[in-house]
Parts: sequence; structure tokens; C-alpha cells
Amino acid sequence: MQTGNIIAHIPARGGSKRVPAKNLRLLAGRPMISYAISAGLNCPELDEVYVNTDSDILSGLAEKMKCPVYRRPQELGTDSASGDDFTYDFIMKKKPDTLVLINPVCPLVKSEDISEAIKAYENSDCDTLISCTETKMQTFCENEPVNIVPEGPLAPSQDNPVIKVCSWAIGIWNCDVFIENYNKFKGGYFGTKRLFWPMEVWRSVKISVESDFILAEKLILASAQQTSKPEYWSPGMPL
Repeated sequence: MQTGNIIAHIPARGGSKRVPAKNLRLLAGRPMISYAISAGLNCPELDEVYVNTDSDILSGLAEKMKCPVYRRPQELGTDSASGDDFTYDFIMKKKPDTLVLINPVCPLVKSEDISEAIKAYENSDCDTLISCTETKMQTFCENEPVNIVPEGPLAPSQDNPVIKVCSWAIGIWNCDVFIENYNKFKGGYFGTKRLFWPMEVWRSVKISVESDFILAEKLILASAQQTSKPEYWSPGMPL
């Protein structure tokens, strides 16, 4: 897919019910949203990066990091405003050819992830890229099997069909297609022709509840201390 002018937005409301003020909460010593801002500003494929917010405090933080701010209308900062709504508003105001979502509630995303996603999108014929995680584990939805036949022996999980779970850490859209779909049925997020782009599970952690925040912080701290080679216990070593 041809990309033309590529603009990224980092959508961040001032309020959050499940984890209060989560975009400003310190995560391993930094405000959570700062991870998304750094990833966007350090991605060479992006022509522009904006924090898309209704919050004065988040706007000030973005400006301190030298990231431009798009102040969305107040009605698009409420619980009733959908991602489709504020994304459509941003597209109509900034008029990118291609829009990239960098999700601030997925703070382990790196600039390299964004670059690789853009390249995958450019090399496809799809109008929409959605980051996902993959699993071959036995999966059920509303108690119905999805990727297994339970009437039989337990098969090795590696033999099961792959399940793709949307993580929304990164999203990419052809803006003409997004606008067309939004005008048709008020929804552009899933596009028309989709590329599900897999990321490692630990890089896709999404902060929705308090336990997610604890997990993300531990992963950030652990990744900073990770050794280049794995180490193993051997007999004679202390336990």
C-alpha cells in the first residue's frame, strides 16, 4: 500500500475510570505516555507525530518533550466518544494520507516496532494494519471451541490453528478508506482489507486495569537488565 504523507497520533484522554490518570502515572520513573511519545518521535518513517488530547496537563507534558499537540474538541474526550470518532476528527483536520496509531496504554512499544509495522503495511495490499498477538493455545468463545475439536484426544498445541488477538498497540490506516467507512457506518477502525501484524506478547501489554500497570513496570525494568545470553542452573550452583 502506498503511504504518502504519514502522520501518527497518540490519543490520550485526561480521564480514566479503571486506572485513574494512567497516562500521567509514573511507570519505571517516567509518565506512561512519555514512552509512546519517545517511540513516535524516534521513528524515522513518520512525517509528523501529535498527542491527540483534551487535557491541559497532557498537552503541557507533550510540549515539554517537543511533541506537537492536537487539541480535540471537548465532546470527543468523553466516555461516549469512540475511537472511530476522534480518529475521524483527527484525519479530517490534519489530512494525512496514512495515519498511524501509537497507543499510549501499550508502553513497551518501541520505535523499531513502528518502523517494522509501516514497512509491513507498505509491502502489503491492505488498507488497514492492526497489531495483534498470536496463540495456538486451546481457545473458547462463550464456551464454544474456536480452534479445536474437543470430541477427541488433546492435540499438541502447536498443531492448532493460530488465533489472532487484536492488541491495538499499533494501528495503520489508509485515510481515504477510513473516511469512506466512517461515513458509511460510523466505523473505520477495522478497515476493509486487513493485515494483522503480530507482536511479541510482552511488547503488547495493554494497561487497562491496575494489575496490567504492575506487569508493564516489571517488564520495563526487567528488559533494561536483560543479559545478552541466557543463563542456566547446573549442579553445584546454590539455590
